[in-house]
Amino acid sequence: MNGTGWITLLQVLSSSAPSDTLVVPLQEVIVTGTRTPTSILRTPAAVSMTDRRQYGDSRGISLQDALGLVPGVLAQSRAGAQDIRITIRGFGARGNGERSNAGNMRGVRIMTDGIPLTEPDGRTSPDLIDLGLADRVEIARSNSSTLYGNASGGVVHLRTNLQFSEPYFEFRERAGSFGYHREQGVGGFTAGGARGARGVAMLSNATFSGWRDHSDYNATLASMRMSAPLDDRTRIGLLLDGVSDLSRFPGPLTRSEMDSFPSQANARYVSRDERRRNLVGRVAVSLDRSMTPGRTLIANLFVEPKVLQRSERGRFRDFNRYHIGGSATLEDRRRYASQWQGATLLGFDEAFQDGSILFYNLNPDGSRGTDLAANKRESANSAGAFIQQEMTYREHWSLRLAARFDQIDYISADHISPQYDAEKTFTHWTPKGSLSYAFDRHTVYAAVGGGVEAPAFNEIDPPPPFDTLTSLNPFLEAMTSTTYEVGVKGDWVTQPGPRAIAYDVALYQIDVSNDIVPFAGGAFFKTAGASRRRGFELGMQWTPLKALVVNGTMTLSDNEYVDYQSDLGNYSGSDVPGLPRAAGAISASWTAAPGLSVGVSSTAVGEYFADDANTVDVPGYNVLGARVAYERGMGGTRLRAYVAGDNLTDVAHTASVFINPLRSPTKPTDYEAYEPGLPRSWSGGLTFTW
Repeated sequence: MNGTGWITLLQVLSSSAPSDTLVVPLQEVIVTGTRTPTSILRTPAAVSMTDRRQYGDSRGISLQDALGLVPGVLAQSRAGAQDIRITIRGFGARGNGERSNAGNMRGVRIMTDGIPLTEPDGRTSPDLIDLGLADRVEIARSNSSTLYGNASGGVVHLRTNLQFSEPYFEFRERAGSFGYHREQGVGGFTAGGARGARGVAMLSNATFSGWRDHSDYNATLASMRMSAPLDDRTRIGLLLDGVSDLSRFPGPLTRSEMDSFPSQANARYVSRDERRRNLVGRVAVSLDRSMTPGRTLIANLFVEPKVLQRSERGRFRDFNRYHIGGSATLEDRRRYASQWQGATLLGFDEAFQDGSILFYNLNPDGSRGTDLAANKRESANSAGAFIQQEMTYREHWSLRLAARFDQIDYISADHISPQYDAEKTFTHWTPKGSLSYAFDRHTVYAAVGGGVEAPAFNEIDPPPPFDTLTSLNPFLEAMTSTTYEVGVKGDWVTQPGPRAIAYDVALYQIDVSNDIVPFAGGAFFKTAGASRRRGFELGMQWTPLKALVVNGTMTLSDNEYVDYQSDLGNYSGSDVPGLPRAAGAISASWTAAPGLSVGVSSTAVGEYFADDANTVDVPGYNVLGARVAYERGMGGTRLRAYVAGDNLTDVAHTASVFINPLRSPTKPTDYEAYEPGLPRSWSGGLTFTW
């Protein structure tokens, strides 16, 4: 495969459901990527959706299993467990480094059932991300800062289905290579008839020994979702989550280390037993009220306490945090004339996180010492309000205009050295406008909109010598962007069969100012003057036969620093690191017999660079996969079984990289940049449903 050229891209879905059930006309699918239920076909933006039929027959250990077939999205499992590197149109590319080894994502907003997991400063930890409860995943690939605020270069929203008619219980068992196993029980309960209460409760335990040294992972997660009527116009929702997990990190390797012995761990990470131990809970309450015909109020409140422990960069770190917030939207739909309709959306979001941080010395065995090295407070508050107006003419033309104001406040307090105390505030107005035309089963749209992303709290530590003056980097500013996008999407359904083709095509250009860039291996961050991202995205599903479904995605992009000069050099004209020029997937799923399906897949990622100077290259790769699934009903019980193989040709490849990495202390001509990808692996599972 030529990593620098046009790459045929791919990945497969496998389902034992009849293949004609996999083709859902786009106009029938309702998503909430615009904070209001909208047909995915009529949404004037790049929006994708995957559901359990596509990722149910997989390990289900990370979002990679659900995002592999989404154009414009690069999802790579860093060590084969839950930690994942996600970029959407370049947002989130800087996520890996010495400060990011705890697996935090940047620049992309993650939500579950209407409640944000993303913290006020834009970081997202994967602890409460679980595909076992999600029945579908909605992905807004267009910059969504106008509606969601800071760090919303894309939105990934996991949704739980509460629209079932009868109680059920489901037990799932998964097992596979490198000591992986996962046990999960899910129960759905009902009360009060067709419009009564619905709820889902889940308990799971997952363990992964790791294929690299020092990369084991285990997690126990409990969740519940419930919706119940208060009256004919009002429903109240309850969300409960709790997780206890432990992850160890093998760290980056040099190119020679990866090529010769990819399963080894970085010696420093092993000596310090670098790991993350988290206890996280979450409680949320939501209210959905139809006030008058066409007018709806949706509001929620949540609280998320966290007890976090890290062994990181030679220190043992204790964090005690609480994340609280809420949001409300008011939508008013009305007809202004016989051929004119309008929808006004008003809303606000508020999120606050505060807590203490204690740093101790690290004992030789990686445990916490007794010497207190730091006693700090980190506080972040994000508040925003927005308005969106939509006008539709004759059900075909649609114009949307929106604007949002955000304010992000940081407070850093040092209880040992209060002279370093500091505060910093970022504010920004973000506009967006779009025009679309819908005809038959197709929509053409054009949009232009802004974006804002403040540096995450652990990205604004000052580099020497400023670290002797303040605890917040006074030179870092918020990254702002303008996205220009045109697209067309739709489907054709023909008889007999039916045969169908669904497609989604988008072209975009994103102009970025103050791009946030890590240096010194991610120990500190700075801003680049300007960068530009251009891309072409194609997603397609083709059903040539009733029993055969073919899926494909292709993403081609050019990501360049337009104006970037610093004390380290002039990088204007260089490629933005961490972003391949080409990536994608192709898959085929064939229903060979009633209840029996076979799937094959190919996933390709082109080469890219790990540094601003474009001297540390990352080779492209192409991995193959296959799945066989069988489902059968037995009275009131259904059994589903699958076996899957990933990376069947055992291709050595890089799953992710540290951006602007450090040189190796033992091999000064090489860089510790590479996190090797999972080799050939197998998994299988059984699902019993009563």
